Amino acid sequence: MSEFQFITSDHPLKEVENPYIKFLSINEAIKKGVILPEMLTDDEDLDRDEKILMNVEAEEHLDEIEIKCDLYYEQENVEAYSSKPHVVELRWRYTDARAEQLVAYITDHLKTADEVEIWKVWVDEQTEPSVNTITCDELTMDALRFLGEVGFERPECLRVTKA
Repeated sequence: MSEFQFITSDHPLKEVENPYIKFLSINEAIKKGVILPEMLTDDEDLDRDEKILMNVEAEEHLDEIEIKCDLYYEQENVEAYSSKPHVVELRWRYTDARAEQLVAYITDHLKTADEVEIWKVWVDEQTEPSVNTITCDELTMDALRFLGEVGFERPECLRVTKA
C-alpha cells in the first residue's frame, strides 16, 4: 500500500515546482565534482550535454512541496473520493514551514474558487473517508497536520471553503 495525497477543486490548480531541484548534464556534473557511475561516463551513446541528472545541494531539499497535474497514481484513486474535475498531486514531507506554504497556496487558490479538498488516501483501498470542513479563515498549519501523521486508519479529507 502507498499513501497518496492530492488536492481537488472546481477550478484549475497551479503547479508548484521544487525550487531546489536542478538538472545537470554529465559534463556539468563532472565540472561540479560529482562522482558518477562508470556506466554514465563510459557510455558513448549518451549525449553528455543533455540535462538528465537530478541534483540538489542537500537531501532534505528533495522533500520540498511539489504540486503536479501529472499524477503518479491512477485517476481511479481520485475518482473514488472526489467528483471535482481538477486534481493535482501533493508531493512533500510535512514540516510546519511547508505546511505554512501549503496554507498560502490554498488561500491563494480560494481567491478564484469556492472550495478545495485536500486528501490523504491509501492507493487501491477505497473505504469510507473522514471529511472535515472548515473555512479559509480557519485554515492553519495545525489543520493540515493530518497530512504528516504516520500511520493510516482511513482516508481523510479536509474541505476548505471560501466562507
